[in-house]
Amino acid sequence: MVLTAAVIVLTVLVLVDLLLSAAIIRRLRDTEAQLADAMPSTQPGLKTGTPMPDFSSADGSFTRADVAGVPVLIGFFSTGCRYCPAQAEQLAHRSSEIAGRGIRVVNVLTVLDEDGPDDLTPVLEKSGTVVTEHGPGGLMAAFSVSGTPTFMLFDGHGTLLGNGHTLDAPLERWIP
Repeated sequence: MVLTAAVIVLTVLVLVDLLLSAAIIRRLRDTEAQLADAMPSTQPGLKTGTPMPDFSSADGSFTRADVAGVPVLIGFFSTGCRYCPAQAEQLAHRSSEIAGRGIRVVNVLTVLDEDGPDDLTPVLEKSGTVVTEHGPGGLMAAFSVSGTPTFMLFDGHGTLLGNGHTLDAPLERWIP
């Protein structure tokens, strides 16, 4: 009889424990969803599906009209960027593959130190047009870029197909 009562009590305690655990898990999931909604996006720049903004480089050499009707990959680099040289080399290496898909490449290079070395321009010129801005400028702001390197792939209608801090991020779905 005592053994039966102990089994019943133990069963009740296990069931209560399961109910409490389920409630805690549900509460954690709700909290996680609320945090995900409150946190800023980790996607750099514009959100996928966003139309290309109207823009013009400081010297007027590059505008939205220059890429109208053509798929374009825009890469943002800076001279003081630690990761930019490797991504620039990868872009130069894959430039013929990208061009073979009919995608124009435009590189926006932000020069932070006028007296510092510019090792990126020769590498970037291998992959496409290079637009130079002196100091964080209008193009980075127009595309909501907060860090370099950043890549954005737009279709011929000017809709953002993908973006990321590495070359592979925007291209993975379009050029396997």
